[in-house]
Amino acid sequence: MTSLEELVNKNLVNGNTLELENSQIGDEGAQALAEMEILAQVTRLELGDNEIGDDGVAALMASPHISNLKILNMKSNAISEAGARAIADSPHLPNLEQLILKFNKIGEEGARYLAASEYFPRLNTLDLFRNQLGEEGAAAIKKAPFFKNLNRVRLD
Repeated sequence: MTSLEELVNKNLVNGNTLELENSQIGDEGAQALAEMEILAQVTRLELGDNEIGDDGVAALMASPHISNLKILNMKSNAISEAGARAIADSPHLPNLEQLILKFNKIGEEGARYLAASEYFPRLNTLDLFRNQLGEEGAAAIKKAPFFKNLNRVRLD
């Protein structure tokens, strides 16, 4: 068993919450995690403070195993507009209710990608604090046509 598998098994709480915050898995760990079938039973994925960049996010968002996620916390990583686009373009998040991306660097363009996404029908919480969204990015989120259930939003 690899150390990532051991880390996942040790930090799987109640069979559906994966607590990997501050585990320093980086892009390589995120890419390996994306291939693990155990993700299919996870509804809450805590990946804050892990040095995950756009490549790691892209791998996770391409994974068919993330479709049961309700809460995705990727705060304090290295996610830019490309990572935000990977999240926005992922058809694997139909059950997502909370998306926490605070303290990243998605910027104005990343906010626009998220705002234009049709893939978050159940999203009710979006935290984009400290992401250099700018006025245009914040306006795009506020006017997002598909965020019908969004009731908690935190912007810059």
